[in-house]
Amino acid sequence: MTLKDLNVGEEAKIIKLNLEEQSKRRLLNLGVYKNQKIKCIYISPFHNPKAYLVKSTLFALRNEDAKKIEVQKYD
Repeated sequence: MTLKDLNVGEEAKIIKLNLEEQSKRRLLNLGVYKNQKIKCIYISPFHNPKAYLVKSTLFALRNEDAKKIEVQKYD
């Protein structure tokens, strides 16, 4: 499953970042890395972008990038 598939309130563990180097570096600086817990906080009216929370960092991510991040949803 990818990060794009998360709905508001759902949490997942990041498995893999399949992004270009520049985008990957930006997310790493925000605390988005393998095995980190991430939560979908908000979906915009047109479903793009979505807001995610990692630790205490809230950021928006376009679906185009979110579908390149593999996650495993917590049960």
